[in-house]
Formats: sequence, C-alpha cells, structure tokens
Amino acid sequence: MKNSIEKSIIIFDNDCKLCQHAVKFLKTKENSSVFSFIPSSDSASDNLLDASHIPKETADKSIILIENNKVYTKSTAVIKALQRRGGIWRVSSILLIIPTFFRDLIYDFVAKNRKRL
Repeated sequence: MKNSIEKSIIIFDNDCKLCQHAVKFLKTKENSSVFSFIPSSDSASDNLLDASHIPKETADKSIILIENNKVYTKSTAVIKALQRRGGIWRVSSILLIIPTFFRDLIYDFVAKNRKRL
C-alpha cells in the first residue's frame, strides 16, 4: 500500500555544521523517498518560503519542514522529521506533549550556540 503522505521538504541552513549532520542523519537510503532537502540559501527555498508566507529570516534561524501543505518550524519540525524517519525515532512524538514554548526555548538555545557545538 502506497503511503498517502507526499515527500516532506526540509529547508535548512547549509552553513551550519549541526544542520548538515541532521540532514545526513535524516538522509538515508530507506528515506530517499520521504524527504527532499533544500538549503535556505537556494533560490528554490525562497519560492517555498514565499508560498508558505514564511519570512526568509526564519529560514536562516530554524529548520523548516513542509509536509502536506503544513509548515513546521523549530522543535516541532525536528520532532515531525524524526517521526517521518521511522523506526525507533517515531517515539520522539511523545515530546509533542511538552508545550511548544518550552521546546522552542531549548531549540533556540541550541540554534544560538550551534556553531560552537
């Protein structure tokens, strides 16, 4: 049975080593039909951001997941991407019970310090 969910698009900061490692982690042979990855510096990301009404500055500071015409940013994007990766990573969905405000505080801390990590 074919999966009814289309390919998820992940927009990421290609200048960030942490982001590059996250993409490498998500980009597996098994997931080649699940994700499309677009660097935030790519012109294709500009079109997607415009169509999704997301400011370019947001893409420079956050991972963005576009899935089934829904846009997820920051911690929610990470959790949703882990769910789509499958396997044991589906368990990460339990983190969605934590209020977004708190999850995003941690995300913002990591994002702010990502070049040192």
